[in-house]
Amino acid sequence: MTAKLLIVDDETDLLEILRLTLGEAGFIVHTAQTGAEALSAVRIHKPDLILLDIMLEDISGITLAGKLKNDPQTAKIPIIMLTAKDSETDMVVGLSVGADDYVTKPFSTAVLIARMEAVLRRSKAKSGEIPEVIAAGAIKILPRCREVRVDGRVVELTGGEYNVLLGLVEAGGAILSREELKRLSGAGRGETERIVDVHISALRRKLGSAKNVIKTVKGEGYRIPTS
Repeated sequence: MTAKLLIVDDETDLLEILRLTLGEAGFIVHTAQTGAEALSAVRIHKPDLILLDIMLEDISGITLAGKLKNDPQTAKIPIIMLTAKDSETDMVVGLSVGADDYVTKPFSTAVLIARMEAVLRRSKAKSGEIPEVIAAGAIKILPRCREVRVDGRVVELTGGEYNVLLGLVEAGGAILSREELKRLSGAGRGETERIVDVHISALRRKLGSAKNVIKTVKGEGYRIPTS
């Protein structure tokens, strides 16, 4: 997926690694090491996606994300937060200021790219560029009408089940944890991660012949392989 990317991180080595690997993956990559550089780069390069570290020298990534999301000229640019922290508070605060997703360090490049592509697809959907069909084997998802079909048969899903299935397909083979899938499902704050297992069980039952497409990764979560 060709897209303009801005990476904001004060770790020089990580910044260079991401610049090279994501460039090789086909992204047009620009970088910044401070919040001030990032604000300038956003206006000059007009990125399609921003990877933003939570901890910067001159400003917190959360504060910077809030500034970008509150500016009409940059509000629609999707942001993925990069963080070495794994506390729920940091993740919730990042999402509350408008970040579109988060990835906890350390991460694999394959997982990061899959998450980036998923966020870019959702961003296009919000702007009206909704794909006609998203496929995963025999499963066909029609985002325009939130319909799922298996071998031509319409599968009736609840909103939570649909969101979990779509999230897994859009992840491009990456593993999504129960915590991530709970958030994608739209579950309320009072729900536990057990609700994800309930959704997965229901999906496998309803998908019939395509049920085995959803793989359990013990101790990590669930995934739908791309091949």
